[in-house]
Amino acid sequence: MFARFLIALSLAAAAMLAAQQGSAPLREVIAKLMEAQDLKNAGKFTDALEKLDEVEALAPDTPHLPNLRGTIYLAPQLRDLDKAEELFTRAIELNPGDYIPRFHLAEVSYVRHDWQAARAAFQKLLDDYPKTPMAIRHMVVFKRLVCEVKLDRFDEAEKTLKEHFTFMDDTAAYYYGHAAIAFGRRDEAKAKEWIGRAEGIFKKEDRSTYEDTLMEARWLPNIGLPPLEKR
Repeated sequence: MFARFLIALSLAAAAMLAAQQGSAPLREVIAKLMEAQDLKNAGKFTDALEKLDEVEALAPDTPHLPNLRGTIYLAPQLRDLDKAEELFTRAIELNPGDYIPRFHLAEVSYVRHDWQAARAAFQKLLDDYPKTPMAIRHMVVFKRLVCEVKLDRFDEAEKTLKEHFTFMDDTAAYYYGHAAIAFGRRDEAKAKEWIGRAEGIFKKEDRSTYEDTLMEARWLPNIGLPPLEKR
């Protein structure tokens, strides 16, 4: 859900730029990228990849192309983390300042459960992009907190929670941060209590990315997730 939001934001900005420049070829590329994104969101991964092949024929060096392809291979239904990592790295090479493939590359480490690498990558995002919107920043800080818990660095996780989140925030990070720490301490009842509090305050669409993060950590069940890759 979070990756979908970031890509949609990026493509919308690209579409506005194409309209301002009056570039018909660029508008066609962006339109096809948006079609591919819609197909991916609908779970039509093969069709999405075919649409991206059309984009490649028109604009092989657009950084949106490897980035969107990478998110398809990051999806649980078609997960290939080595391929996703290669594609996100290529997207960064094409546009070194772009936040989105850097976030996705950090996510690859996260879903691999390479907690040390993931924590470092999320921290670098926070350092390099200090003015990201709160909804994005809170999610990145939350993912860093989960890494700290998984590394048994509970003091750091508690500090992260205290310094970055409050119950008055417009995001659910405070509640899910408490839940993650409780899961790490093997207090499942407490964790579910915090999740229940979040459910009573926030809409499903405002909670889903946090719950997806807990699922990838294997704290919440999700039968759709593939087995962890062995490295």
